[in-house]
Amino acid sequence: MPLLNSRSLPLQARNGFTGIYVHYPYCYQKCDYCDFYSEGIGKNPSTNESLLFDAYKKEFLYRKKNSASLENTKIDTIFMGGGTPSKASPKHWKELIHFFRNELEVTEDVEISFEANPEDLSVEFLAELAEAGVNRLNVGVQTRNEEGLCFLGRYVDPEKYENLQQIFSSSKIERLGIDLMYGMPNLSRSDFESDLDYFIKMDLRHMSLYSLTLEKGTTYSRKVKDHILKAPDEEIQREILEFLPEKMAKHGYVWYEVSNYCRENEYSRHNLRYWMYEPYLGLGPGAHGFLDHMRYGNPRNSEVYLRHPTNARREPAEAKSEIALSLFRLFLPFEPKTFFDKHLDRSASMEMLAQIQGIHEKGYCHWDGNIFQWKTSALFSLDDLILELIDTD
Repeated sequence: MPLLNSRSLPLQARNGFTGIYVHYPYCYQKCDYCDFYSEGIGKNPSTNESLLFDAYKKEFLYRKKNSASLENTKIDTIFMGGGTPSKASPKHWKELIHFFRNELEVTEDVEISFEANPEDLSVEFLAELAEAGVNRLNVGVQTRNEEGLCFLGRYVDPEKYENLQQIFSSSKIERLGIDLMYGMPNLSRSDFESDLDYFIKMDLRHMSLYSLTLEKGTTYSRKVKDHILKAPDEEIQREILEFLPEKMAKHGYVWYEVSNYCRENEYSRHNLRYWMYEPYLGLGPGAHGFLDHMRYGNPRNSEVYLRHPTNARREPAEAKSEIALSLFRLFLPFEPKTFFDKHLDRSASMEMLAQIQGIHEKGYCHWDGNIFQWKTSALFSLDDLILELIDTD
């Protein structure tokens, strides 16, 4: 049997549940490293906010009417991402969540996640979100180091960053998490560890720990190309990536995806949906969705979206490669065959199971013919190992 890093049962393919992702595209300012679709609008809420929330509803009704995936299903996750959803009024989010509940069956234990940035947070704001139905909050901190934030092109409000502990301790939303980033060339490993230790002491439920990457088309990528800024520090990134699993385990965090850690059973259920190849409804400019075995992407332009909220590009999903690229990023134990039987033909399923056996013989995973789990030693070879799973022809 695998050496499970969680007392939970192995993950299995699920049926009958769907999630909703809502993309709010506005931020205080566009961060240099970010390749998600977003627009900087300063401190003021967008003048298009009411129009945007009306467009979400129009798109939702269109997809509900035209998608077999939304028939006889229950909504068990709702995720407000961006951009910076905390730029919008909690009143609008409350109305939208109520709208979803009226239109589709929502489970009693639905996970309703909300992304926010530190500059928008207050005890009162979180109380309003909780009253709206939000029960999970993820805050994009990235770093508490002002020099690091400036390097990333982030808006910095030092007072808000200093008040995070007080705000979190008074929050009516109990499932709190943060994003931290490492590998900025102007920060050291100890700078990152200082940030990490600060938030570990808060006993947060979830931590996403990402390395800074060069994403094509971003301001940061162009500045590196033009020798204005240095590229990410890959040596420090490797050091940090290597020590994180053991450090986080010592503090009671389960390593469940390459960059994600949580308290026992406090996974982001919505993000697990992406990794487990489950359907979800994506709403908003720049949002992507997966319904009826089709991928779709909305235009990365808020003005275009507001005029035509149902005008998305669609293409068939490629089950074999997508399952390899998503499911095998998980470091939890799972049963591959249940996913393969659900989404692949028998030939493709048998080929991938044979590849798993080959990876097991190389010593990179635990595998008993039923339950699979990566070993820590697979971390730095993960991309190549996943490509092996795809290349079974």
